[in-house]
Amino acid sequence: MLTSLLVLSFASQPALACPGSEKAAEATAMASAGDPTHCAKNAELVGSCCSYSTNMMAQRVHADGSETMLTAAFSRTADMLASKVAAPWQVGDYRVIANAVMEGADTNGTLAVQGKVLEVDGVKYLLVTNVSKTNT
Repeated sequence: MLTSLLVLSFASQPALACPGSEKAAEATAMASAGDPTHCAKNAELVGSCCSYSTNMMAQRVHADGSETMLTAAFSRTADMLASKVAAPWQVGDYRVIANAVMEGADTNGTLAVQGKVLEVDGVKYLLVTNVSKTNT
């Protein structure tokens, strides 16, 4: 009796990540591209900033930010933000959050980026969700 109850309880559970399911495809795509809501693990990019605050700001910008696309050269900045968010690059008046997508990017030269922008406490944060080199 107990065995049949256990079998029935497992059989009635929905499949959470079946091959070919939409959720599995999204997870695979995000893993291969880098998750924009996870902060970079590279100590050079995070520096003395808190990875927790960086990760939380990335999630906030991802949830509440406006979609944007731009082509620009990224400049390194050593300016620390009061928020303790790791943002080692600047593009115009945007501070670029160090995340898993940017960690593997070659930031020399001009880049085409897609992302989200959100202003918080006077700082305009750019969360890059996709990046590619340009020929210009």
